[in-house]
Amino acid sequence: MPEVQEVFRMATQKVRPDPGFADRQYDHRRKQERSSKLAAFAMAAAIGVAAIVLVLVNRPGQEATTPGAEAPTVNPAEPGAQPVGIVTFDGSTCSIEITADRIEPEPLGFVPFRVVNATDKRVMFDSWRLLEGYTFRKFEATIERNRRLAEQPGNQGAFPSEREVLYLGSDVIPANSSDIIAPRMTPGQHAIVCLPPFEGDFRSFGIAGPIVVR
Repeated sequence: MPEVQEVFRMATQKVRPDPGFADRQYDHRRKQERSSKLAAFAMAAAIGVAAIVLVLVNRPGQEATTPGAEAPTVNPAEPGAQPVGIVTFDGSTCSIEITADRIEPEPLGFVPFRVVNATDKRVMFDSWRLLEGYTFRKFEATIERNRRLAEQPGNQGAFPSEREVLYLGSDVIPANSSDIIAPRMTPGQHAIVCLPPFEGDFRSFGIAGPIVVR
């Protein structure tokens, strides 16, 4: 029965793989290992992010996120603290009346002022510290020059550099109202700049000072 023997021989003989079979198997194995590693890295990253978020959310006494769209504001004064002066903006002038005999920071460094917005639009009050060698007269002249330049089309104006003044904070006061602001001040000369709205932003219009902190 030669036909049966031939069938048996063909069924039991060792069949060789197609050419390139080993290379295809190697590439397939490498792809599987790479996919497994990527999946492991993604899982570890997700666990790490979840752990960080959990720590931030459960941190006592702190917010997990800080709103970025809110207007800047300075820290409040101590409850019951008396303002050392009154800063008023009436649309044409930015002035200050010092009501304290001596200006000294509160224990936490805050100096309270009453700010009055006597206009029909909201106004921003910026607090600044004049650095050593920079005088109030120079600051006043720069603010006036900045105001004139800002009125020219396409001109952003000019402002003192960070080597001349130190920004302390800002408060936006609604139209026809007043409030207490309390920038943190150290001994030296300071000033408060009045900024009314201008083309969707605020423009440095005038300056109140000098404010001498002991």
